Amino acid sequence: MKTQIDDLVAMRDIETLLELMEENEDWMMQLDAAEGLVKLGDRRGLDFLLTARESDEERVVEVVKEILATPDVARMKEELDAEQRRARAATFQKAKARLQKGKKVFRYKMVYLASGEFLNDMNASDEFNLPALDEEGALGWEVIHVLPHRGAVISESSDLMRGAYFLMRREISPDEASELDSI
Repeated sequence: MKTQIDDLVAMRDIETLLELMEENEDWMMQLDAAEGLVKLGDRRGLDFLLTARESDEERVVEVVKEILATPDVARMKEELDAEQRRARAATFQKAKARLQKGKKVFRYKMVYLASGEFLNDMNASDEFNLPALDEEGALGWEVIHVLPHRGAVISESSDLMRGAYFLMRREISPDEASELDSI
């Protein structure tokens, strides 16, 4: 298996490696193909490995960690991280320029609240407070979307709301432009 990948790398056969990575049913072959793509400088291999790192299969995660620690992959990850930092810095420079021109710039974040923080002892007709969101609102953040987080109830077939993710937005004012440097 590994010899086949090494041969494809030696031939610089990116298309076959990509096909193996995306379509092969053997996860080890997929990971080897992804590593081969990284050796050839193809970032799709690194993206695949970074996604595979989140697998539910412990053995897959172990192998991915080993691959990510190899010099070729580690070097590409460092290069990618540096490129992302440069792109992020350029984006924030553009945001500062927008602010100077009087245009809007926003920050976003996600806040999670467990259901116990807002559902305990509450009747449908009762008014209730969300201190955590009140604090965020006092700092200029506004809720723009709510995503419920559900989980299965043990011994029942219905869902139980475990909490909610609150997508929040805050407009940055021109005098807060320096805040973009710390993001």
